[in-house]
Amino acid sequence: MSITLDTICRIDHQAALVAVELDIITCPEWGARKPSSPITFVDEAERIIFHHTAGHHREITNPNNESEAEAIQYARDIQAYHMGQGWKDSGHNFLVMRSGRVLQGRWRTVHTITRGRMVDSAHCPGQNDQIGIEHEHAGSEPMTPAQRLGSAVLMAWIAWHYKRPTVLPVFPHKAYINTACPANLIRDIPTIRHMAQQILTKALHHET
Repeated sequence: MSITLDTICRIDHQAALVAVELDIITCPEWGARKPSSPITFVDEAERIIFHHTAGHHREITNPNNESEAEAIQYARDIQAYHMGQGWKDSGHNFLVMRSGRVLQGRWRTVHTITRGRMVDSAHCPGQNDQIGIEHEHAGSEPMTPAQRLGSAVLMAWIAWHYKRPTVLPVFPHKAYINTACPANLIRDIPTIRHMAQQILTKALHHET
């Protein structure tokens, strides 16, 4: 997937509307297991919790190239691990790969955000009614430009569907519990949120 600022905001000429677009690989598309119990719905989120995975996907083909199949396998592996801990489903709401691909985490997240609400999740105690975004990352490696942009587009997409003029505040996981997460990626948060606001503003002002 290649994301550029020119392709994020699309004009629907029939509706005279500019929209923030994002090709999210949804749970049915990546073959997610169904939740072990019903998903609970909550009110619109007020913030985003920024996470890292502290690991990488399993290699399927070329170690120098992350394929869509590898991204999908990683989403399945994370869900299997979370459900193996007794959780009903993936704990996070979205996963942003180093390639920039974005995959849905917990079932119903995409559908519910597009309708102005949120699903109860399992990514941060006390903040599970907020949006949890995981980023594929290990050690102290830097984010790739594609991953940084993918995360920014996702944040803009959320604000767009919540009909907000500004991107939601973004906080690191470690702000709420004793954890190192998201490691060195904490330094990328201000830049990503700034990029997200630029994308959202471009759409809201119909700049093409």
